[in-house]
Amino acid sequence: MSRAGKPRRGTDAGPEHWAHRPVVAYPGFDVMRQADHWDPSTRALITRRVRDIPPIRFFTRAEAHLLTAVVDRILPQDDRSPDERIPIVPWIDARCFERITDGWRLEDLPPDEEAWRLGLRGIDQTARIRFGASFMELSEAQQDEVLRLVASGQPPGSIWQQLPARRFWIFIVLQQVCAIYYAHPTAWSEIGFGGPAYPRGYFALNRGDPEPWETREVRLDATADSP
Repeated sequence: MSRAGKPRRGTDAGPEHWAHRPVVAYPGFDVMRQADHWDPSTRALITRRVRDIPPIRFFTRAEAHLLTAVVDRILPQDDRSPDERIPIVPWIDARCFERITDGWRLEDLPPDEEAWRLGLRGIDQTARIRFGASFMELSEAQQDEVLRLVASGQPPGSIWQQLPARRFWIFIVLQQVCAIYYAHPTAWSEIGFGGPAYPRGYFALNRGDPEPWETREVRLDATADSP
């Protein structure tokens, strides 16, 4: 769902394919207008997410293009202009290049940077086995089918003998893609999140009312894709 209330949809879908469901929007809300109320360290950290996008240093050009295509199927942003889209691949690349971790990993998963390289090869291998073409050459529907196979834990391909597909999908792909997306102020504005509470705190407690600096949600009778 776009910030303007326009439903997100695949490029091939027309209105006749949309299912009706209520959606929520926060018209006019921009969390970055609250930056002056954050402490200096928090303000610098969040501003960096917006302005200082890291270059691609870990992935090859082909890997970065493939990862971008995968991310675009998980969290499409085609309703936004290119300069408004939340950058996800550069921050995954930075994690791998700088070897940033969560401090733990499952015993049958390799380190993140190795998992990403293997997983991207595995996704492309599955695409070639299933459709006889690289992932980048497939239609959106075919790409979705490949990713569903990976998510199911039973994709074809020898690479998946080295990497548990379902765990890779849940604990590497979805966890990092969604975490990076929802750590960005654009996503906060989209869902009406007012940003860090420190040091200002909260005032409208236990009543369900928005804070003075927040925008009241608007429920729209809009159309959107079926989940």
